[in-house]
Amino acid sequence: MVSATIESGTGSMRQQERIVKLETELEYLRTVAQHDRIVEQATGAISVRYRISPSDASEMLFEGATSQRRNVHELASAVIANGGSFAGA
Repeated sequence: MVSATIESGTGSMRQQERIVKLETELEYLRTVAQHDRIVEQATGAISVRYRISPSDASEMLFEGATSQRRNVHELASAVIANGGSFAGA
């Protein structure tokens, strides 16, 4: 009887650990998805502003982040705030 209670408690603890791990993973995936949306919005804004293909706009964004030694998400947010322009971003 005691061993069943101990096993039950251990199982419950493992389940709680799994829930915490899954919640952490879910939050990470939500953050990644939000960053992807911002990069896509910036790519679209660059494409429209400079009249270039989305592929070229994406390349421009990533090259800009690399040359400025910035995180692409950070630069994308600044580009969106500037209406698709790199000026002041």
